[in-house]
Amino acid sequence: MKFQKNIIDVGGCKVSYWEKYSEHKETIILLHGFPGNHAGLIDLANNLGNQYRLIIPDLPACGKSSPLQQVHTLQHYADWLHASLRMLDIKNPIIIGHSFGSRVALVYATHYPSHLKKLVLITPVVTLNGIIPHIASLKGFIAKLLPDYMRRRWLSNKLYQYAVKMVIFKSASKKRREEITNIDIQESKNMDVKATIEIFDEFYRSNLLPLAKKIATPCLVIAGDKDQVATPASIKRLVAESDVFSLYMLEKSGHLLPLERPKLTASIIQSWLRNS
Repeated sequence: MKFQKNIIDVGGCKVSYWEKYSEHKETIILLHGFPGNHAGLIDLANNLGNQYRLIIPDLPACGKSSPLQQVHTLQHYADWLHASLRMLDIKNPIIIGHSFGSRVALVYATHYPSHLKKLVLITPVVTLNGIIPHIASLKGFIAKLLPDYMRRRWLSNKLYQYAVKMVIFKSASKKRREEITNIDIQESKNMDVKATIEIFDEFYRSNLLPLAKKIATPCLVIAGDKDQVATPASIKRLVAESDVFSLYMLEKSGHLLPLERPKLTASIIQSWLRNS
């Protein structure tokens, strides 16, 4: 069974989302990283079994979804997610977020704790603790200084994308690395420039570690021991803040676990969901 594309309007934001097993009541929502779209989570979702309703949206200003009507802050993304779930009549879903998607999921869990069942954070970027996050933030800062006609070219710079991927990838084949890098380059070209700068800007300002103490929902954190974006040190600091967190650290793995190791990541999630 393949994912089916649907579109809804949430507060003036046209959202494209992909869904399968809609006959099930228990629902898993998967939130992708940045830059990216739903496609980065398809392999992971396809390995989660057929007992859940699965929904993967393109986050606002990403993929086929339009930008938010407000500034693109994590709080506004969390509010958008809550409004989307209400519109789709989804109650207490399991939310899985990867990278930027985990940031949205973490903020959602702190502001809407009674509206989700369980939380899974895959390589969550909670603080600027590594060279790649600092470079990404600097990239956004420079973009704000450039004239409009140069911003898109700067934000979709091929050299930057290839250099970053050389650091981020830890286990994918060379062919797979090239495929993912080319997808990210194309996605960057299609991104809304204003939204991209706003997202980079908040990333630079936001330290999400203090939110950990506010999480009451059972939460699984999956990380890579070679991750230079969501570094092992920052992950361990996050998990140490609350008793509701469980940590699974993958060896010889980096930041893009849903793309590089989707079957293993899915099996870890399935096992945790059965036993938590």
